[in-house]
Amino acid sequence: MVSATDIITYVGIPLAVLGVLPTIYTVLKSFLTLREITKTLHRNGVIAITRSALLSGIVEIEIPRRSIIPLDRGDPKYFGLRDTPSTLKGGTWTLFNWKEMVIGVKSYRLQYHDELLQPQAEIEFEALIAFLLDRGAVPSKDAWAGLRSSGLWTPAGTKLLLSPVSGEEVLSVAMSDDSDGILSLALCWRREWDSRSADSLPPYWTRVNPPAKEADVLSALEELEAAPQEEDKKEVDKKGGFLDDDSAASETTGPRSAVRARISSDGIQEAYKEDDAKRKLPLLHLRFLHASSDSTAGFWFCCTATAFQAPQGGLWSFSIPEDVVALARRETVPCGVMVLLNTLTDADVPTWRTPFDEQAERFERHVKFMDQSRKMQEEMRLPPDQREAARQKRLAAEAHEFHTDFRRKRMKEDQRRETELSEAMQSQKLPIAVVADANRKWLLGKFHLDESTTNLALVEQVLYGMVQDAQFASRIATMLDLWKSWGSSGGMSKSHYLAIKEDQVVFSLASFVLLVVRSTVNEPTGSVVGDLQECLRIWKKVRLG
Repeated sequence: MVSATDIITYVGIPLAVLGVLPTIYTVLKSFLTLREITKTLHRNGVIAITRSALLSGIVEIEIPRRSIIPLDRGDPKYFGLRDTPSTLKGGTWTLFNWKEMVIGVKSYRLQYHDELLQPQAEIEFEALIAFLLDRGAVPSKDAWAGLRSSGLWTPAGTKLLLSPVSGEEVLSVAMSDDSDGILSLALCWRREWDSRSADSLPPYWTRVNPPAKEADVLSALEELEAAPQEEDKKEVDKKGGFLDDDSAASETTGPRSAVRARISSDGIQEAYKEDDAKRKLPLLHLRFLHASSDSTAGFWFCCTATAFQAPQGGLWSFSIPEDVVALARRETVPCGVMVLLNTLTDADVPTWRTPFDEQAERFERHVKFMDQSRKMQEEMRLPPDQREAARQKRLAAEAHEFHTDFRRKRMKEDQRRETELSEAMQSQKLPIAVVADANRKWLLGKFHLDESTTNLALVEQVLYGMVQDAQFASRIATMLDLWKSWGSSGGMSKSHYLAIKEDQVVFSLASFVLLVVRSTVNEPTGSVVGDLQECLRIWKKVRLG
């Protein structure tokens, strides 16, 4: 007979063991998961506090969240990569070396080791973009426009920055699981993409090269203006006078060096010549704070430098104002004015002036000739004693009539020129591209320079001239202010035309400035520079991982 002890021994104990097995499995699984997570954290260089609830199978992890900023540009590790970056999700920021600071702790509760994440790092968006552009990354135009319009709803995987070699993603929009309402980004970089060094031009800086000798408009302009000054000096010397030293042409100071300048939202911050980097250039005439209240040379220099450098890559704090952008987009120069300046011909532009009626003038000359012939024939029929007196009277009348006709003709010419000028200013306006191209041909022909000189090369000459010569910078700024004045007031006036006519070379150079601004923002929705700057304004800090 089976006793109760036997039942407990042969039935109860096995059942009890089977009931404990799930708990044993959970404890064992929890221990193994904890060990695997610990090894993974150690392998990826992540410092964390780990705890395991053995009976529940949940592993708790606390990982510090870090705030990062780029290293100093002079640090050897700035252009390097970290030897052992983290491969965990959220740890793409560990590809580079950073200055790090712990700003909090992120807690995770996991059941499996493959659920392990690393907290994204927090970084200033502008500092991140500046660092990546300094490494050689290239902005993606469509992506920045999309980020500007969509914000946090921008699809994950959108490529904001591309590699300089293959166009692969460098910075992209990531899933917002760990973003806490902040823009979340992911990073990628490979060693073969590194092509820049500390000698490369960093963001916010522009490099202005001196003009080539065969295309140096500035030197040609100086020589042209020096010649009249020399003539004036000779005239004064003949009269026993003298000229001040300030009126003489500026002295040549040896070989010219390229200039580097850092531009912020407040204008030029610092500048130096590349052949003497330790000696800073003051450039007081281009600084907003030091320039006189009515000087706009620094403002126009920053607009020109930003438009010139932006297509070549880089990041800019200075933003070209909307009224300048609108001026560059607007058609502001009448075609008739370009004809009067001898930069275009009537065949190049639409009909703009009333044709001159030469038939009436020829008829009037014919009538005068016939009247003179009639009077001479009448003289011949007079007696000899009266013939000479009649001839003298006729000659006196012709002399008086000649002077009267001359004055009448000059008045007609003046009236004709005034009418022509009025019609010219009312004529159809031309886009800045046509104006700049005509000015380029006129300028190169006037100074007999290399015809292959591009508009960008001429813009660079404008920048170099503004850096080197305060007077030239003031002339360019004055011309652009004048241009802006008639562009916003409804049209060109006679005073505007006379100012252009008097300084036509500077007018030509100013047209290249507006052309490069127009080229930078040649689409209605704006350029990548504008989209990028707006995104940096909206998103001060982002999560990177």
